[in-house]
Amino acid sequence: MTSVDVPVPRDSNLPSLSRVVRKKTIAPPPLPPPMNPEDMPWRGQGGRAPTLSSVEFDRQLDKVAMWLEEWNHEQRCQVLEGLLRRSNFRQFQFLNTSLQPALHRDFMYTARTQFPSIEFVPLSTHTSRKLKEKLIFTRQDNYHRIDSAHLTDDEQAKQQAQEKDPLRLPEITNGNPSKSAPEVPSLWSVVPSKRPRRSVSLIETQPEKWVGDGKPLYDKNPNIRYIDMPVRRHIQDEQSPRYSLQVSTISAHNTGPHVVSGQIHKASAVSGSTGQLSKSSSTSTLHAQSDGALTLQRKAKIKNKSDSSKSLEIEANMLYNWYSNNWTDVKRNEFLHKLLLKIDPRQHYFISSFLTARQYKDFITLLPETVSLKILNLLRVHDLLKCCMVCKAWNSLANNMDLWRRKCEAVKLEIPIIEAETLDWKQLYRENKFLRVNWNDGKCKITDLKGHTESVICVIFDQTRLASGGLDKSIRVWDLKTGTCMHVLKGHVKGVWCLNFYTQNLLISGSYDGTIRVWNLRTGKCQKTILAHDGPIWAIGRHKDNLVSASQDKLAKVWDINRCLLVQTLTGHSAAVFAVDMSEDGKLAITGSADKSVRIWSIETGRCLRWISVSQTTSIMSVSYSQGFLACSYGETICVYKVDGPTKLVRKYLDIVNEHQKRIECLKLQISDREKGTGIIVSAGKDGRVKYWDITKEKSLQTFIGHRGKEVNAIHFDELRIASAADDNKIRIWDFNI
Repeated sequence: MTSVDVPVPRDSNLPSLSRVVRKKTIAPPPLPPPMNPEDMPWRGQGGRAPTLSSVEFDRQLDKVAMWLEEWNHEQRCQVLEGLLRRSNFRQFQFLNTSLQPALHRDFMYTARTQFPSIEFVPLSTHTSRKLKEKLIFTRQDNYHRIDSAHLTDDEQAKQQAQEKDPLRLPEITNGNPSKSAPEVPSLWSVVPSKRPRRSVSLIETQPEKWVGDGKPLYDKNPNIRYIDMPVRRHIQDEQSPRYSLQVSTISAHNTGPHVVSGQIHKASAVSGSTGQLSKSSSTSTLHAQSDGALTLQRKAKIKNKSDSSKSLEIEANMLYNWYSNNWTDVKRNEFLHKLLLKIDPRQHYFISSFLTARQYKDFITLLPETVSLKILNLLRVHDLLKCCMVCKAWNSLANNMDLWRRKCEAVKLEIPIIEAETLDWKQLYRENKFLRVNWNDGKCKITDLKGHTESVICVIFDQTRLASGGLDKSIRVWDLKTGTCMHVLKGHVKGVWCLNFYTQNLLISGSYDGTIRVWNLRTGKCQKTILAHDGPIWAIGRHKDNLVSASQDKLAKVWDINRCLLVQTLTGHSAAVFAVDMSEDGKLAITGSADKSVRIWSIETGRCLRWISVSQTTSIMSVSYSQGFLACSYGETICVYKVDGPTKLVRKYLDIVNEHQKRIECLKLQISDREKGTGIIVSAGKDGRVKYWDITKEKSLQTFIGHRGKEVNAIHFDELRIASAADDNKIRIWDFNI
């Protein structure tokens, strides 16, 4: 019997019986992308990694080093000025930091000793002036200070770094003119340089400054130069006659720049000034041509000013092109770092002066007035006031009336503007600002008006006058400025409960006797009398010729006060109507009643548009409407509703401990921003307190107590003041415009 192994296919869905050890394979972290040689950071003295670009950069630095050895102080300053004008903020920041070690505390003295032909004067800055003011204020400025130079433009910086003719001392002969004095090295005598030249191409030598015993205090060729090695190969090749012959041969076969008989073609200078570098062989050939041509030209220069200036122009243009077009910020900073090691203190002082003039330049006075005003208009008012203290020119610009008029237009002016030809907008802005601060801090001027013999029930005022009515059946008109009583109006047989100014010379009053009277303020007599209601009139509200009166007879009536004609009778309340107000457009009337409800009426139709059940326990004593918001009071509670749309309770104030402790008799609402829902409320009650509220906050901002705890019956306020009438027979004015 033979056994045959039959392979059985394995179901992939079944679990495997053999234990398979699975090794976790951890993927190696991804390698960082290769860094572009152009993006590699500068690593200090050694430069960057050697790349094609860095080799070309070193080649350019070598040429600049050779040019610097030929340039004198004036030419160096010209080139430095061109470089600084082509620099940006990064280079200015780098130079300000790098110059700090060089411009140490003994720099001025040491540099003046080495180079007496230049006056190294300390530079005046804002920091130094503030420090001096502080020392003088603390009486610590008791030592001698050298006068400093205040630089305002670039020309002054250049003049400050110019060399002056040195002072030569007269020869002393000891009274014997025939005997000549021994030859002693002069203090500023010129001695040729003792250091060997590093370049064959340097024909001109600049005089060195020597002092004392003939040893130079400063050598123009410093020990630390950024070619701290033998002359590079390409420099040696350019200096050899064989390389010059090759360059001339190559130039003869090309259409580009060429050299003939030692004379450089005009196109050679143009192509050399462009300085466009490329990695291709053709571009390198052009570089060799232009650089070789410059070397030949430098050898063939004549010692005169015209040729020197022409050579300087060509070399400077090539340097400017490299600096502006070819070098990045890293290369520029590396070049500037090595340049600072190459130049002497005279150029250090020039760079420092130039940067100081640039940093502290008064651009506001240099620009046209219209441009300066546009710049100042972008500042905040606090910063604008600081500009007034800088100088007379800034003070004149910062006090410009057009500038402050724009500032006033940007804010809400709560102070009334008086029409005048010459309006002081700055003073207007100041008063408006201090007015709001006084409101928030409760700082005000208090004036008491005394004259009523009994309790004062109502008060109202405009810009110049104030009217009050009391239980003594009289109406008094006061001058707001002087506080004197102008008129005493008598005619009502009972107490006067409400007042309203109709025109400049007409005043409307409502009394407990149920009548409405119109008074002429010129004559002091009653012009019209309306038998309005069957009960006392508690409140009136007016918009133009429409007058709404609220009475004890449960009615509110709309009158055409000009014709003394009844327009509408608003019926619906089931109890006495204690409060009334009107909308800004005069289309709505709002009434508050003892039936614990508030109703909104249409003046045109006399229909009730909205009914709001405010209280469950007590009467509505006061209502006030402003820009779609309604405020009402009952007991010690204030409610604020938004009625422009669906009725919504916005805020409810009820704090018997910290706020009103007795019934609130009156309140006034004023909305400042309808969209944001911001505004203020002023309320008063039987506890003798007058409170000032912000409807966006839960607690009152200020509390005023001034009637000796007597009951406050009425208030009226505007942007400048609050007037309150109380049972102590007087009116108190809280004036915040101080």
